[in-house]
Amino acid sequence: VGLLFTYETNRFIFSIMEIFISIDGVLRNTIQKFDYHYNDAYLDSELEEGNTFEYNKIGEVQNDNLLNYYKFQSIEEFEYFAYIEYPIEIFGHAGLSYSTTFSDLHKLIYDNPQHNYTLVGLDEKGKAKPGSLFFLSKNGYLGNNIKFITSDEIENTWNLCDVWISDNKKILDTRTENKIGIKFSTAYNQYFTNSLEIGKLTEIENICPNFTKTEKDTTLTLNQSQTDVEPEIQ
Repeated sequence: VGLLFTYETNRFIFSIMEIFISIDGVLRNTIQKFDYHYNDAYLDSELEEGNTFEYNKIGEVQNDNLLNYYKFQSIEEFEYFAYIEYPIEIFGHAGLSYSTTFSDLHKLIYDNPQHNYTLVGLDEKGKAKPGSLFFLSKNGYLGNNIKFITSDEIENTWNLCDVWISDNKKILDTRTENKIGIKFSTAYNQYFTNSLEIGKLTEIENICPNFTKTEKDTTLTLNQSQTDVEPEIQ
């Protein structure tokens, strides 16, 4: 980790940083796909005979804890639904956070090769992890590093990076000294604010002046903008 370490070569001044980017929210609209399959499984379909539990959605959905908004009979039922029954549908086939997510991500990586980039999946149990790998493969992810952690590992994970781009309040709230936490703003996390916020990955250059090269060289766009993006729930 080298947030403060810089060196000069030819015309450029590089600042070597470990950049972590959360998969959920920043790259993937997971909640939208979760909502679709919850409606299909529990609200729009006939339940098994004898099941009298009243499934329902409560209030405007935020990303703090889905159990606050989607009614399940137990945590075990929620986890079975998300991580065993529908993991590929929810985590693998979810839409992008915005239409040019991956072309912007790849441009960021290849315009700034002085940094190390790691995608981070949070609390992906059961078959959610292979679902996420399918999502990244489907969208042509060209980076090298992918990491999966649990919520109780967030604080220690901050020790491994300099910058963390995330839509998650718990991740950003546990930012340690001399680290940079950037909130990725979505329709599902307007209940909290952060000193640094972006709505697209390209906006990071505007708020972190040490992130990019001081002079630009020829860049390479590695894939076209995605067109099969589901509209974001407002």
